[in-house]
Amino acid sequence: MKKYLLIGLGLIALLVIIAIIKNNYLFSFGDTERIDKGWSAYEKKDYSNAVAQFLAVDLNKNPDIIFPLADSYLEIGEPYNAIKYLEIAYKNKNYSSEQQSQITNLLGIAYTNDKDYNKARIFLNESDKLGNQKSKKNLQILDSLEDMSNK
Repeated sequence: MKKYLLIGLGLIALLVIIAIIKNNYLFSFGDTERIDKGWSAYEKKDYSNAVAQFLAVDLNKNPDIIFPLADSYLEIGEPYNAIKYLEIAYKNKNYSSEQQSQITNLLGIAYTNDKDYNKARIFLNESDKLGNQKSKKNLQILDSLEDMSNK
């Protein structure tokens, strides 16, 4: 009887370990699965799910997901959260000049959406200087919004 009890407890322990491994709580390869799910949700324009998946990932080890995370926040109407993560990426400076121009452009958009037009202009001008073609159009939009708010 004692032998069967020990075997039963061993099987339960094994099942618990398998469940933990399957849910990626112990191993770092769990980030890969979350990133894949996040990108899939992002591509399907399921931005809330993308945010949930990306937030479960270690951003320090996976800085490439900050851009889609911030963009997803913008898409769901939370520019303040986008700014939070984009500011981290902006200060990091470990990106190529093209990536840095995308980050500064998106920061400009986020600040525009947050109605902080002064900061938006700073980042959009910087992005323009870095050669981001979208910045010129975004600066025109910002000009229009500022004109409308001054009336």
